[in-house]
Amino acid sequence: MRTDAGVNRLQDGRAGRIALLMASALNAVAAIYHIIGGTPEVMYPVYSANLPPASAGVLDILWYQMAALIAGGAVATLVAAFRSDWRWPVAWIIGGHFLVVSGICLFFTFVWFGNPWGLIQWAIFGPAASSYFGRPPGRRKAEPALQAFETTHFRTESRYTLSWKCPSFGRRDEA
Repeated sequence: MRTDAGVNRLQDGRAGRIALLMASALNAVAAIYHIIGGTPEVMYPVYSANLPPASAGVLDILWYQMAALIAGGAVATLVAAFRSDWRWPVAWIIGGHFLVVSGICLFFTFVWFGNPWGLIQWAIFGPAASSYFGRPPGRRKAEPALQAFETTHFRTESRYTLSWKCPSFGRRDEA
């Protein structure tokens, strides 16, 4: 039985840490842009339109829900950069969600404008999502950030043992 399965060592998964720090910074910038730049451009016209209060209220909730998701993603990703057992869950949940949001935004920009530049949100969420699963810059022999975490997190004295389960949700016991 291993005793170091839940240990968070800062030296584990340096490539994963770099990628997650980049993702956190990108999310923080996106959250600031969403609130400061997007609110006047998107929500002020909604407030001044003659919409039923229920419709305007729902749009208001969705706008700030997205802002909270982006800001929360930045915070969770920053924590995951230094907590190796958080890396897989954060990457899959937040990175996967941003990938879906990017696809939705790209789809609707074609529906409403017929080109990819009518609504550019997909161009923000796409790179944000890829930063969770991408490769850190400046590495000659590039390996995916999460793969680097996986190979260092399950290290034993003389060999590596890999598990298909996420370390924060448990893993197979070694025989």
